Amino acid sequence: MADGGASTFIFLATALLVSGAVSAVLISQYGDITSAMEVERRENEADAKTSFEFAGDLANVAYDNDPINPTETITFYLQNTGEYVLDEDSLFVQLNGSVIADANVVTTVLPTGGAWSNTNLLEVVISGAWGFADNTDIYLTVLVQSVSVGGYQGEDVESTVVRLNEL
Repeated sequence: MADGGASTFIFLATALLVSGAVSAVLISQYGDITSAMEVERRENEADAKTSFEFAGDLANVAYDNDPINPTETITFYLQNTGEYVLDEDSLFVQLNGSVIADANVVTTVLPTGGAWSNTNLLEVVISGAWGFADNTDIYLTVLVQSVSVGGYQGEDVESTVVRLNEL
């Protein structure tokens, strides 16, 4: 009978050690989960505070198709409508589903340069050889990221149809 009590005590001690170890693992996992949730929350907050819109008359977008100059240009404007300053160097542009290379995208913050805050426009000039006719409708998709705020960058993407107006 004394042996039964000792084995019960050994099982009890073993169960307590195992449950303690499991508790430590669960607490550690809970900490990892809450950290991951905090990172995701901050990323979502950065995305929510990052936004822009196409500006100007989208039915009258400047298209320079000068036969003397073999490079055609399309000029459009973007307005920062979010809380975060946007990074004009992060601009990604697609024209009718085709990516415009960074070397063919020139940006200027208006009216005076500097940071692309929500009080400034961004003039975007893309160049290429497309051969569009006057009054052609094209599809533009633009992605932009914010500057890093607290280690997080937001991003926004907008698409629209614009009509070219040959200069």
